[in-house]
Amino acid sequence: MLEKMTTIEKIFKKFPFEKIIGQTIMGYVKNANTLEDFKNAALDNALGGLIISMDVISSTRNIGRELKELADLYKKKYGFSIILATEREGGRREKLPQPFTELPSPMGIGATGDTKSAYVAGYITALELRTLNINVNLAPVANLYPYETTRGFKENSFGDEPEDVSEYVANYVRGLRNGGVFSFVKYFPRRFFDQHDKSLESMSELYKRDFKPFQTAFKIGVEGVVMGNTPIPAVDNADTPSFLSHKVVEKVVKRGLGFKNMIITDCMDDGDSEINIEPEKAAVTALKAGNHIVVPSVKEGEVRKVLERIIKEAEKDKEFYEKVKNSLFEILSFKLTKLEKFKKTPEKTRGSLINKTKAWKIFLKSITMVKGVDEFPLRFFSKPLVIITSKLNDIFEEADKKTLVETLKEELNDFELLENVGDLSSRSLNELYRNTPSNTLLLILSYNIDEESREASVLKKLVEFFRESIIISLGSPEELKLFTNAKMCVAAFTPSITAVKAAFKALRSKTPPEGSLPIKI
Repeated sequence: MLEKMTTIEKIFKKFPFEKIIGQTIMGYVKNANTLEDFKNAALDNALGGLIISMDVISSTRNIGRELKELADLYKKKYGFSIILATEREGGRREKLPQPFTELPSPMGIGATGDTKSAYVAGYITALELRTLNINVNLAPVANLYPYETTRGFKENSFGDEPEDVSEYVANYVRGLRNGGVFSFVKYFPRRFFDQHDKSLESMSELYKRDFKPFQTAFKIGVEGVVMGNTPIPAVDNADTPSFLSHKVVEKVVKRGLGFKNMIITDCMDDGDSEINIEPEKAAVTALKAGNHIVVPSVKEGEVRKVLERIIKEAEKDKEFYEKVKNSLFEILSFKLTKLEKFKKTPEKTRGSLINKTKAWKIFLKSITMVKGVDEFPLRFFSKPLVIITSKLNDIFEEADKKTLVETLKEELNDFELLENVGDLSSRSLNELYRNTPSNTLLLILSYNIDEESREASVLKKLVEFFRESIIISLGSPEELKLFTNAKMCVAAFTPSITAVKAAFKALRSKTPPEGSLPIKI
């Protein structure tokens, strides 16, 4: 401890305060065309680190080499490490450079009923992120279901029971840590400003439910927490986002829950239009509230403006200066005690056979039969009719769509693909009914269908007509409530090709799959 103190004191003496204050800021690299600018900003201004979006990681050639070069230059210039973070939660669209291992969503992991699955997923994630020089993963999501219900990320929660979710979160954190990557759980208390309900007005309810997974993660020493925007009316004004609330950060997170490690904001200008506050003002307010690091923008120029504002505020406000200085001490302590141990893994680790085999076992274990257990195994005698719902179609890239069609051909031999069902007129539906036998197998691959949509209405009519219908849900299984007339309903929880293959593997088995629903529907 004394050695660490001495090292930090040397850093404070070596660099002027206005230089080292950049440690309290991280930039969010959302688009590949901003990567170079953010790298320069980090090196020029001693930014605490960068968050690299999964889209940038998957689309940037030699991203691992670029991040390694950045890390080496940063270490050489400042004498300590840069935080290089991403958000790999599992499941949806989270591609790494090929080859990589596809993993189930958190809800898919929760469906296994085995918390060791969370450990394995975290461990594989860490090993593969390390090949790219990523040292922090902003994961797992510690929020209870329903999570981001209006924004289509329903499967990113492990489940709806506090005790179960707590165990999965803890095991995922341990898996990441033992794999060599540090975890920042999220989002405390929830992510978006508009996620209001009565439970946020009762501290006793919050401690029993929403806070429990976070508290468990804090007890096992998770390295960081991402503050969300959702206000807590039981603690502060209902119009004050939690990341801007001194009462939430200091009184609840630090004192009430005893958290002693890194506290970071969510990106302030990416995804929540409900909050109207300029990034410069928000960043200063967030640091005053007790956050150690702010993530002000996906725009490099805005990040530089925020830095200037923080420096000016520290020059004129002695209390703020001391607050920032304490944050700097915590950030540098984290870097010197944790990040110095980080080691990059060889490229061959990513997408290795052993990783893919372990992941495949979790996928198989997650498949859950919601309806039609007595109908096993899958049988059909004519050319199936297949529907891929609109949201699933939207999130798949062209290469994924081709692979999905190839997978369906392998499983079904031949089939007819019915597209854009939400646009089908009554006349087109009647023609389909006349020209297709009612005993034709109807297979629907669904993903978080909007129950009020025209598409949902058409799908329900089709399921009523075709007696042999199977729904494979690749998101939250809550959508299966729409299809009470379906012969078989399968929950696969993850919008991926691997989940589809696992669902077919389960359907062809003589015995029902092992999974169980991690949420009430």
